[in-house]
Amino acid sequence: MIDYTLEKKTTLDEALMQLFEIVRMLRSKDGCPWDREQTQKSVATNLLDETYEYIDTLLSEDLEGQREEIGDVLLNAMMLLEMHQESNPEFVISSLNEVCEKLIRRHPHVFSDKVVSGSSEVLDVWNSIKVNVEGKTHDSDDFFSRVPRSLPPLEKANEIQKKIRKVGFDWPTVEGVVEKVKEELSEVVVAKDNPDKLGEDLEMELGDLLFAVVNLCRYLGCNPSVALHRSNQKMQDRFNALYQLAKQRNIQLDQDHIEEMDVLWNEVKAHETRESYGTAGE
Repeated sequence: MIDYTLEKKTTLDEALMQLFEIVRMLRSKDGCPWDREQTQKSVATNLLDETYEYIDTLLSEDLEGQREEIGDVLLNAMMLLEMHQESNPEFVISSLNEVCEKLIRRHPHVFSDKVVSGSSEVLDVWNSIKVNVEGKTHDSDDFFSRVPRSLPPLEKANEIQKKIRKVGFDWPTVEGVVEKVKEELSEVVVAKDNPDKLGEDLEMELGDLLFAVVNLCRYLGCNPSVALHRSNQKMQDRFNALYQLAKQRNIQLDQDHIEEMDVLWNEVKAHETRESYGTAGE
């Protein structure tokens, strides 16, 4: 048992240090067995999960939820710091010093007399310093060597396209990107209709279509993972509403009742539309 009394802090630095101290106690020999068993990989995965939960609260404009979820994000970040601290006490201090140095070095328009015309030029300066000052460039035989290999496919496609864009290899207008999506969709249809035709690979064509859609997201300034996350949530919410209506009206959810399900689906969508207009008019 650890004798500890929580104190509500009133400053940011004190509050952050209290969180870090609690994490250290949880990881100590007198702390929690589950927390001690966690690895950097498991905590990093939790950090991703909590980040998406924080995004959910942002999208729903849930301020109370945001407060809770950003705390969970910080908890997992602190847990990672403590894990490194346990094996190398200087690690965390060096990490914090290095990121501070990097921020100052990559913002000469803030911390020196460099002049920039806007956010686009800021990114050009940032990338130029990464390559020309810090030497962070791709391997001579692999242009994508700095794209993390552990990225999930959707995020990796986005990073590949962003890296290509940096050297100017990009569509001049969004219309070209849209046409590419249409072209890839037509090739999927051809592959679907010709399953035995030599050289037609439906899975590859579907991958090309997904890649093109990710490119459209990037071109329009949307994160494809967040966009898909929102669509997933919308589908869950709508189908759950359909599910509740089906239970109320004793409608079986199966192929034999597809017409009734279509009616319920359209009813759910119409209700969403009325709520949206009602909110907008209030």
